Amino acid sequence: MATITLTSKGQLTIPRQLREALGLAPGARLQASIDRNGRLVLVPSKYEPEDLFRNRPKVDRVLTIHDMDRAIALAVGGEDT
Repeated sequence: MATITLTSKGQLTIPRQLREALGLAPGARLQASIDRNGRLVLVPSKYEPEDLFRNRPKVDRVLTIHDMDRAIALAVGGEDT
C-alpha cells in the first residue's frame, strides 16, 4: 500500500507506481467519492460525459412527454395512454 500526503494547498501526489499501474498521465482526471466506510475512493475517469455524446446523430424529431410515456408503455406491454 502506498502513502499519499496532502499538501498545504489540499493537493495530493499519487506515487509513480500507482500512476503507472493505472496509466495516469499529467492532466488525467479522477472521479472522487467517499464510500460507506468513510474511505476516499479515486477512480480514473476514462471519458468526460460530454465525450459520450459528441458524435451522436442530430435529432430531427421532437417527442412530447405523452409520446414518450406511450412508447414506454407499449414497450413494456402496458396500456396505451
